[in-house]
Amino acid sequence: MFIAYLMYKKSWIVLIGLLLLLTNALIQLDSGIRVEPHSLIYLNSLFLIITLSFFIWRYNKETAYYKSLRTLSDDVGEGWFEDVPKPHSSFPDPMVYTLLQNIHQHYQNKRREEQSSQLMEHTDLASWVHEMKTPLTAMKITIDAHRSNELAQRLNASWLRMHLLIDQQLYISRLANLDSDLLPEKLEVKDLLREEIRELSTWCMEKNISIDLTANTVSAVYTDKKWCRFVIRQFLTNAIKYSPTNGKLFIHMGLHENESVIVTIKDEGPGIQAHDLPRIFDKGFTGENGRIQNSATGMGLYLAKEICKKLHVRLEVDSAVGEGTSISMVFTSDNPFEMLRRTLL
Repeated sequence: MFIAYLMYKKSWIVLIGLLLLLTNALIQLDSGIRVEPHSLIYLNSLFLIITLSFFIWRYNKETAYYKSLRTLSDDVGEGWFEDVPKPHSSFPDPMVYTLLQNIHQHYQNKRREEQSSQLMEHTDLASWVHEMKTPLTAMKITIDAHRSNELAQRLNASWLRMHLLIDQQLYISRLANLDSDLLPEKLEVKDLLREEIRELSTWCMEKNISIDLTANTVSAVYTDKKWCRFVIRQFLTNAIKYSPTNGKLFIHMGLHENESVIVTIKDEGPGIQAHDLPRIFDKGFTGENGRIQNSATGMGLYLAKEICKKLHVRLEVDSAVGEGTSISMVFTSDNPFEMLRRTLL
């Protein structure tokens, strides 16, 4: 940094060097000035030592504030401005401090505006979802009241898909506050699966899809019922959506390594392209199958992934084109929920 400082002060160094040369030239050319050669060497040496000492002193003084800022820049956090040191010199450090203060204030104002806007959007979205649930509930009551009517029953599957999309939007609006909404308890995954299969039975019957549910062991886990059911619902709806008519879903529960409960949902759909597989959990990504279906939002798997992070559930995906897709939920035995349960026993 000292070399950079000298380069920055090169005009001063050139000026001092020229003045020294001019002084030496005057001493040598002016006959009225008599200086012994050893005295001239002494004078030049003393001048250079004083100049170098001056530059070192000014370097330490002028760069002290910037060194502290450089140290701060290596670890910038949310409260970075609170760590910015107050300027000691009168110029130009106060100008730098004022600039950083204005940038920080502008950033804070911008952030408050964005948070307020996001909060308003989430509030409007949640309000809209709740408003939509009222007519959907009325439609469901009407459909259930006319079970013998073929037209009403044909509308049942369409109503279910609308209900799932509205429900998905509701969970999107709640995702930011997921941590405060978790209520872990000991649950049987088999029961959660059966409840979701029952909810989606109308859609399965419309496509004549059968479900093969097998379990080799007890499937008790410690997790949140509402959010876990939503994740299972996303995987089941995806499997049903991409399964062919008269197809079959395979759901298996068993023990994974380290006695972790694993739930695998496999469909007979078109499968996922190898280049799409690493991105299926990205927000808004639909892939080739989604474009063909023209009904994918790219949000279902993203939400499932984000929720699974909070539930400490590991996801594993296996797919091959033309052979279907298999998604596994691994409820690890060493997650914080399970450890908390063990401490309460």
